[in-house]
Amino acid sequence: MRLNPRYLVVFCVVAELRSLSRAAEVLNLSQPAVSKTLKALEDAVRQPLYQRTSQGIALTEAGKALLPYACAVNRSLAHALRFIEERRRRRVLRLEVGLSWSLIPRYQNTLLAWASSPEARCEFQLTNGTTLELLEKVYQRDIALALVLGGTDDLPEPLMAHRISSDEMVLLVAPDHPWAQLGGVALGQLEGMPILVPQRNSRLRLRLEQFLERYGIVPSRLVECGSLYGVKTAAAAGLGVGLSSRSFAEPEVSAGLLRALWVEDAGFTLGVHWISYPEASLDHATREQLGHLWRYLNPP
Repeated sequence: MRLNPRYLVVFCVVAELRSLSRAAEVLNLSQPAVSKTLKALEDAVRQPLYQRTSQGIALTEAGKALLPYACAVNRSLAHALRFIEERRRRRVLRLEVGLSWSLIPRYQNTLLAWASSPEARCEFQLTNGTTLELLEKVYQRDIALALVLGGTDDLPEPLMAHRISSDEMVLLVAPDHPWAQLGGVALGQLEGMPILVPQRNSRLRLRLEQFLERYGIVPSRLVECGSLYGVKTAAAAGLGVGLSSRSFAEPEVSAGLLRALWVEDAGFTLGVHWISYPEASLDHATREQLGHLWRYLNPP
């Protein structure tokens, strides 16, 4: 059976956006053309792949099973088109680096300073995300490198992790919070307290939940704030005790807007890791630029 790869590309975009109209805009197609393409794909599979709901497009079981393969085709075609375009235009190397949200205050300016230096003979792009999101991007070769907090648990082969520094998990409170004058607190003091946390796939949140479960500590609730920026805002407003890395909260702590408390239990320090493919699997230009960046971040 011959299958037009374009069918899978359209299906992937529709599934990700959960909307035929939005997918049509992204793909620069008419909505009837998108619907016709999906119908052709369903005819080929001989099963319905999606259904319309009040919240948008919902995939059937067959659609969910097909989606990873469709998105893999979409990524491969995107990479091929980018490769062809760069070769045709003889563009310089495009180096995309991922940086965990929690490490932005600590490393963003350093990375951008390197990108402006004579050593950076590339088109540099910085992208942010959670540790888990960035690991997936490196694995799929969407980015060449990720600087992440933690990230070595179950690292997929053949990715490699090099520890370049460490950062401490801290609790954030407003200056008028009862704990504000304490240097640190025991983990058990979180019993019955509301804790402000970032999104579910945050490495900081996952580590905190592991410790709470291990020691049987039950907070009154975990208040999901969407991101570490949301955690800082909510903690400064006195809405609870926030979870953060020390470096991420440093600007607000230095300005007196927040107090950072260290936790008097082992295990609240996470490594900052450089995640990439082994050098042998990288092309010469990428390997050379990553070498320059490594030496810039780790001077003798």
